Amino acid sequence: MVFSLFFLHNGYDKLKLYMAKLKINKFSNKRLVSYAMFAVAIIAPLANSPQIYKLFSLKVTEGLSVETWIMYIMFGVIQFVYAITNKIKPLIVSNILWFAVDFIMVYGIISLSIAKTPPEYSNLLMINNIGKAIMGLGLICLSSAAAIFSWDLYNNEKITLRNSAR
Repeated sequence: MVFSLFFLHNGYDKLKLYMAKLKINKFSNKRLVSYAMFAVAIIAPLANSPQIYKLFSLKVTEGLSVETWIMYIMFGVIQFVYAITNKIKPLIVSNILWFAVDFIMVYGIISLSIAKTPPEYSNLLMINNIGKAIMGLGLICLSSAAAIFSWDLYNNEKITLRNSAR
């Protein structure tokens, strides 16, 4: 608790120095928006805390897509690099916190999905039917390729015999 109060106080001092560096006067709209941006940068990632709670306490992964959270990380890297190159501190802070949230979610979805009970019979049946369909399509492709090859071979042989008869 004492550490967090110390951090918040020092963070506020750093924010004041940052505002002075930008030469924003004390009562300007720019200053108000800058303070709001820092607040949003910290509060917005915390908006996912109910989702993290549901994931880890209830161990419910239904409806959560690990691919979506990985895309959030990938898009966040681009924003983070932009923020660093342009030295936009609120965006840097926000992206670091979002990375933490995103990695926690990806870890939770993967770890809890693996620890789930074995798949149901209907899921196994669906996977089996998909495999059979892929095998059938492969067989159709191979037989079509063999038919086309034999037809081409037959036509080439026929042309060769005509040319040799002349």
